[in-house]
Amino acid sequence: MPDASPPTRPAAAPLDRAADAVRVGGLGALLSGIVFLGTIAYTFGFLFARGLSTDMLNVPAQLLPWVHANTVAFVGLWWIYTLHFLCLLPAPRGLAVIVGEERASIRMATVAGISGAVVGMIAAQVNASTAPPLAEASVTLAPTLLPSVWLQSEIAGGLGLQLRLISDVLVALWLTLTGLTLVRTTGWRALGAVQLAVSVLVLIVYIGKPFDWVDLEPTLGFVLALVYLWIGIQLLRRRALGSDTAGV
Repeated sequence: MPDASPPTRPAAAPLDRAADAVRVGGLGALLSGIVFLGTIAYTFGFLFARGLSTDMLNVPAQLLPWVHANTVAFVGLWWIYTLHFLCLLPAPRGLAVIVGEERASIRMATVAGISGAVVGMIAAQVNASTAPPLAEASVTLAPTLLPSVWLQSEIAGGLGLQLRLISDVLVALWLTLTGLTLVRTTGWRALGAVQLAVSVLVLIVYIGKPFDWVDLEPTLGFVLALVYLWIGIQLLRRRALGSDTAGV
């Protein structure tokens, strides 16, 4: 009988899955960065052109009537914000392949990154779901009842803010743990250094935002969008070059 050749497909399957994770993660990160930049442009371009301002965001008496007049546009902002997190979901898994997904710290980083995206989507939907009814109430209820509406708006806004900050911290944990490996990896050192720097910025925003010490949240969003774009490009380049993606 002729010798049976050993099966090669099962042995190659883990490498194929790793390559797919890198490709999908790269596409996800790239799209997330593009959509996140779109969110910023939508806010400061389209919504501000319709009368929204940064001062209104902390004054329900001004914000809610504007939301009532621009409900679809305002809710659309939070759906675009949700979409960028949805695109980001496969990125932590793809980056884990590069930095060594078998390590416990990288597994924790991957969970943190995915959790950050999920919490961010929940935060966006808190705002998207509570703003329309509160805006409607602000223009239909008697003036004596408006303080309770404004209070509920502040509570909903505060909940959304805290969830966004938690999301940022989880994403920062992902960026930190993977960045510590990337700074020692040829071809990835610059990205790793930027990830660590962005994590410090997230910490500053997290500490300062609730107390209004410093409002760097818009800047943080722009920087994170650029980092996601960089991660996506790097992952897609690694996939295109056919490099070993079994870990570093």
